[in-house]
Amino acid sequence: MKKGIILVFSWLCLIGLTGCHWFSSEKQKTQLRTTEETIEAVKETSGTLQSTESNSQIGSLEDETAQQMQIDEMTKNFLKDFARKWSNFTDVYKRNQAVRDYMTDRCIKDNSIDVDPHVQMKTTGKLYQVTQDIENPDQYLLFGEETMNKVTQFVLLQLKVDQEAQKIDAIKIYYVRSAY
Repeated sequence: MKKGIILVFSWLCLIGLTGCHWFSSEKQKTQLRTTEETIEAVKETSGTLQSTESNSQIGSLEDETAQQMQIDEMTKNFLKDFARKWSNFTDVYKRNQAVRDYMTDRCIKDNSIDVDPHVQMKTTGKLYQVTQDIENPDQYLLFGEETMNKVTQFVLLQLKVDQEAQKIDAIKIYYVRSAY
């Protein structure tokens, strides 16, 4: 029992002396301060590097956005010119030859652009809107109207644009009827 009391008393004294820093050396205190200073310096450097990286990323994103807006504007103008030539004609073959330069070889072949259907009719049209697909950025919808033989119909052109060649790679044409 005496040994237990002495052992507990010894442990308490040891803990008390350690708490008073009797066993810690000046060298350990210096190392602790140096370590704390190093940690603070690393945090400051890390913050500066992150700030520099963030600024460069923001600048890069701004450049990409400006470039994308320029491409989008070029594509919009390209599509407006195409729509104007597509919906204003007197002869289908002449219309096809006028829009031929806007299309890839595959699109020309798929839509028989080089074939003369021998159809002559005066058609006038207007383009109302050009929209880009959010999920497929190379797909566009052109909404307008065509007047042919005194009948006006809404037309919807679905286009796939090859961005590298800046040409139309696929085209689908939908004529829209109104219910009322």
